[in-house]
Amino acid sequence: MSTVNLLILGVLMEQPMNAYEMQKVMDSRYIKRWTKISTPSIYRNLVTLCDRGYIDGEVVKEGEMPQKTIYTINEKGKDYFFDLMEKCIDKPETVYLPFTAFIANIEKLDDATGKAMLDRLYQTFFDKAHRLEAVAKAPLVYQGTSVIDLNRRMYLLFCDWIKEFKENYYG
Repeated sequence: MSTVNLLILGVLMEQPMNAYEMQKVMDSRYIKRWTKISTPSIYRNLVTLCDRGYIDGEVVKEGEMPQKTIYTINEKGKDYFFDLMEKCIDKPETVYLPFTAFIANIEKLDDATGKAMLDRLYQTFFDKAHRLEAVAKAPLVYQGTSVIDLNRRMYLLFCDWIKEFKENYYG
Protein backbone atom coordinates (compact mmCIF):
# COMPACT_ATOMS: atom_id res chain seq x y z
CA MET A 1 0.00 0.00 0.00
CA SER A 2 1.41 3.37 -0.93
CA THR A 3 0.58 6.09 1.55
CA VAL A 4 2.20 8.66 -0.74
CA ASN A 5 0.03 7.62 -3.69
CA LEU A 6 -3.10 7.74 -1.54
CA LEU A 7 -2.29 11.26 -0.35
CA ILE A 8 -1.44 12.49 -3.85
CA LEU A 9 -4.58 11.03 -5.41
CA GLY A 10 -6.70 12.46 -2.59
CA VAL A 11 -5.37 15.95 -3.22
CA LEU A 12 -5.84 15.58 -6.98
CA MET A 13 -9.48 14.63 -6.37
CA GLU A 14 -9.91 18.19 -5.09
CA GLN A 15 -8.40 19.87 -8.16
CA PRO A 16 -5.74 19.46 -10.86
CA MET A 17 -2.31 20.88 -10.02
CA ASN A 18 1.39 20.74 -10.77
CA ALA A 19 4.04 19.08 -8.59
CA TYR A 20 5.06 22.33 -6.90
CA GLU A 21 1.46 23.12 -5.98
CA MET A 22 1.06 19.56 -4.67
CA GLN A 23 4.09 19.98 -2.43
CA LYS A 24 2.70 23.29 -1.13
CA VAL A 25 -0.65 21.65 -0.29
CA MET A 26 1.17 18.89 1.60
CA ASP A 27 3.18 21.52 3.48
CA SER A 28 0.13 23.64 4.30
CA ARG A 29 -1.63 20.62 5.77
CA TYR A 30 1.43 19.61 7.83
CA ILE A 31 1.24 16.16 6.24
CA LYS A 32 5.00 15.72 6.59
CA ARG A 33 4.55 15.91 10.36
CA TRP A 34 2.37 12.84 10.56
CA THR A 35 3.43 10.57 7.71
CA LYS A 36 6.61 9.66 5.89
CA ILE A 37 6.46 11.78 2.77
CA SER A 38 9.16 13.93 1.23
CA THR A 39 9.25 16.45 -1.58
CA PRO A 40 11.24 14.07 -3.83
CA SER A 41 8.73 11.28 -3.18
CA ILE A 42 5.86 13.57 -4.20
CA TYR A 43 7.56 14.40 -7.51
CA ARG A 44 8.64 10.78 -8.12
CA ASN A 45 5.20 9.34 -7.33
CA LEU A 46 3.43 11.89 -9.53
CA VAL A 47 5.55 10.76 -12.48
CA THR A 48 4.99 7.08 -11.64
CA LEU A 49 1.22 7.55 -11.25
CA CYS A 50 1.17 9.29 -14.63
CA ASP A 51 3.28 6.56 -16.27
CA ARG A 52 0.93 3.90 -14.91
CA GLY A 53 -2.13 5.72 -16.22
CA TYR A 54 -3.71 6.72 -12.88
CA ILE A 55 -3.36 10.43 -13.56
CA ASP A 56 -3.05 12.50 -16.70
CA GLY A 57 -0.30 15.04 -17.17
CA GLU A 58 -0.66 18.05 -19.44
CA VAL A 59 2.42 20.14 -20.15
CA VAL A 60 1.57 23.85 -20.22
CA LYS A 61 3.60 27.01 -20.71
CA GLU A 62 2.39 30.37 -19.52
CA GLY A 63 4.18 33.37 -21.00
CA GLU A 64 7.87 33.50 -20.14
CA MET A 65 7.49 31.00 -17.30
CA PRO A 66 9.08 27.55 -17.68
CA GLN A 67 6.74 24.78 -18.77
CA LYS A 68 5.06 22.72 -16.08
CA THR A 69 2.96 19.60 -15.98
CA ILE A 70 -0.57 19.87 -14.60
CA TYR A 71 -1.77 16.55 -13.19
CA THR A 72 -5.42 15.46 -13.15
CA ILE A 73 -6.83 12.28 -11.67
CA ASN A 74 -8.72 10.11 -14.16
CA GLU A 75 -11.24 7.27 -13.70
CA LYS A 76 -8.51 4.63 -13.39
CA GLY A 77 -6.87 6.82 -10.74
CA LYS A 78 -10.15 7.20 -8.84
CA ASP A 79 -10.55 3.42 -8.84
CA TYR A 80 -6.97 3.06 -7.57
CA PHE A 81 -7.66 5.70 -4.88
CA PHE A 82 -10.68 3.76 -3.60
CA ASP A 83 -8.68 0.51 -3.74
CA LEU A 84 -5.97 2.10 -1.58
CA MET A 85 -8.64 3.39 0.83
CA GLU A 86 -10.02 -0.15 1.14
CA LYS A 87 -6.55 -1.56 1.80
CA CYS A 88 -6.06 0.99 4.58
CA ILE A 89 -9.08 -0.22 6.49
CA ASP A 90 -8.78 -3.93 5.65
CA LYS A 91 -5.09 -4.32 6.45
CA PRO A 92 -3.83 -1.64 8.81
CA GLU A 93 -0.05 -1.68 8.86
CA THR A 94 1.84 -2.95 11.87
CA VAL A 95 3.20 -0.14 14.01
CA TYR A 96 6.91 -0.60 14.64
CA LEU A 97 8.40 1.33 17.53
CA PRO A 98 12.18 1.60 17.18
CA PHE A 99 12.63 2.47 20.87
CA THR A 100 11.53 -1.06 21.78
CA ALA A 101 14.98 -2.30 20.67
CA PHE A 102 16.36 -0.19 23.51
CA ILE A 103 13.84 -1.74 25.93
CA ALA A 104 14.76 -5.25 24.74
CA ASN A 105 18.39 -4.60 25.70
CA ILE A 106 17.96 -2.57 28.88
CA GLU A 107 19.10 -5.45 31.11
CA LYS A 108 22.59 -4.99 29.65
CA LEU A 109 22.85 -1.59 31.34
CA ASP A 110 23.56 -0.91 34.98
CA ASP A 111 20.52 0.38 36.88
CA ALA A 112 21.64 4.01 37.04
CA THR A 113 22.34 4.18 33.30
CA GLY A 114 19.10 2.38 32.42
CA LYS A 115 17.02 4.70 34.59
CA ALA A 116 18.75 7.79 33.19
CA MET A 117 18.18 6.64 29.62
CA LEU A 118 14.51 5.88 30.34
CA ASP A 119 14.18 9.38 31.78
CA ARG A 120 15.70 10.85 28.60
CA LEU A 121 13.37 8.78 26.43
CA TYR A 122 10.40 9.91 28.52
CA GLN A 123 11.46 13.54 28.15
CA THR A 124 11.92 13.19 24.40
CA PHE A 125 8.38 11.86 23.97
CA PHE A 126 6.98 14.43 26.39
CA ASP A 127 8.62 17.28 24.46
CA LYS A 128 7.34 15.91 21.13
CA ALA A 129 3.81 15.70 22.53
CA HIS A 130 3.90 19.32 23.64
CA ARG A 131 5.30 20.53 20.32
CA LEU A 132 2.47 18.72 18.54
CA GLU A 133 -0.06 20.28 20.88
CA ALA A 134 0.80 23.69 19.42
CA VAL A 135 0.65 22.37 15.84
CA ALA A 136 -2.73 20.70 16.49
CA LYS A 137 -4.16 24.13 17.29
CA ALA A 138 -3.05 25.56 13.93
CA PRO A 139 -5.82 26.37 11.44
CA LEU A 140 -5.68 23.17 9.40
CA VAL A 141 -8.26 20.89 7.89
CA TYR A 142 -9.95 18.82 10.59
CA GLN A 143 -8.41 15.54 9.42
CA GLY A 144 -4.92 17.04 9.70
CA THR A 145 -5.39 18.36 13.22
CA SER A 146 -6.99 15.08 14.26
CA VAL A 147 -4.05 13.01 13.01
CA ILE A 148 -1.59 15.38 14.68
CA ASP A 149 -3.60 15.04 17.90
CA LEU A 150 -3.47 11.23 17.52
CA ASN A 151 0.32 11.42 17.33
CA ARG A 152 0.40 13.73 20.37
CA ARG A 153 -1.69 11.23 22.32
CA MET A 154 0.58 8.36 21.26
CA TYR A 155 3.62 10.22 22.62
CA LEU A 156 1.79 10.78 25.90
CA LEU A 157 0.84 7.09 25.97
CA PHE A 158 4.51 6.23 25.45
CA CYS A 159 5.35 8.50 28.40
CA ASP A 160 2.84 6.69 30.62
CA TRP A 161 4.14 3.32 29.44
CA ILE A 162 7.78 4.28 30.11
CA LYS A 163 6.88 5.49 33.60
CA GLU A 164 5.05 2.21 34.33
CA PHE A 165 7.84 0.11 32.80
CA LYS A 166 10.48 1.90 34.88
CA GLU A 167 8.49 1.39 38.10
CA ASN A 168 7.85 -2.29 37.38
CA TYR A 169 11.33 -3.10 36.06
CA TYR A 170 13.38 -1.30 38.68
CA GLY A 171 10.89 -1.60 41.55
